[in-house]
Amino acid sequence: MLIIFYILLVVPSLASGIELWQVQSPFSSSHTKNVPSTTTSISVEWNAPSGLTPTSTGGYYVSFSSPLPYIFAESDTESITRGMGTILKLNKSSVSTTSLDVIGEILSGIGVEPIYFNIAVLDDMDFPFNPGVTTHLGPYFIDTEDPKFPTVSAPQTTSRSNNIPLTLGVSGASVMCISESGYGNCGVSVWIDYTTNFYWSVSDVEGEKNIYVQFKDVAGNTANAFTTILYERKVTFSGDVVAYAIPTLNEWGMMVFMLLVLIVGVLLRHINSAIII
Repeated sequence: MLIIFYILLVVPSLASGIELWQVQSPFSSSHTKNVPSTTTSISVEWNAPSGLTPTSTGGYYVSFSSPLPYIFAESDTESITRGMGTILKLNKSSVSTTSLDVIGEILSGIGVEPIYFNIAVLDDMDFPFNPGVTTHLGPYFIDTEDPKFPTVSAPQTTSRSNNIPLTLGVSGASVMCISESGYGNCGVSVWIDYTTNFYWSVSDVEGEKNIYVQFKDVAGNTANAFTTILYERKVTFSGDVVAYAIPTLNEWGMMVFMLLVLIVGVLLRHINSAIII
C-alpha cells in the first residue's frame, strides 16, 4: 500500500515538470502567421518558464525549419555551421532572437515555402541535455520577388475620349495603381484589384498623356509599366444647328443635267413662239 501511494505522488510531479519547462507567450514581433512579408529576418520573443532558475536549466535550443516544424530530441546538439535547420543553444537568460542570429543568413523567397521557429528549454540536470516541450511559431512566409512581366497598352495612340480602355498584364500581383503623375502616386484608397482590362479617365486637357501603372503583390513587392496616349477633345456644337448637304455630280451626272437644261430650253422656246403667233 505504501508503494502505490509513493507512485501516485511521483507521477503528477513528473507531469508538472514536463509542463514547467516550456517557454511562455512566444510571438514574432516582425511577421504575421500566413501573411507574406518582404522583411528578410524573423524576430521572435518569449517569456521564460515559470520557476526557471540558473541551476535548473542549460538554456534554450532554437532553430528555424522549412517546410515543416521541428521537434527537438536528446540526440540534438548545437550546430557549428549556420543554415536553415541549424540548432543554436541560447543562454538561459535569453528572451529573444532573430533568424539572422540562428541561421547566419538573410532569408529570401517567393512566398511559397513556409518557415517555422522552434524552441525548447534544456534541462541542465541531465547529460546530454534533455530538451523540454518544443514550441513552434509559424508558418511565416518571406517574399522578396517582384511581380513578373508587367505590361500596359492602349488600343490607339490618339483618342477623342478621355475614358481610355487599357489592357494590362502581370504575373504574381494582386493590386494595381494607375496614375498620370508617377508610379504608385494614387494613395492607399485608390489601389484597385488587379484586372486585365480597365477604363482609365485621363485629365480633360488636350495633349500627350503619360499613364503609369504600378502592380503590387501581397507582400508589397512592386513592378512598373508605362504607356503614352495623345488626347484630343471631340468638337461638339450646342444650340439649334442645321446642316445642309450640297450634292456633287460626276461626269455622267453633268451630261444628264446639261441634256435636261437643253430640252427645257427648247420647250420654252416653242412655247414662246406659239404665244406670239
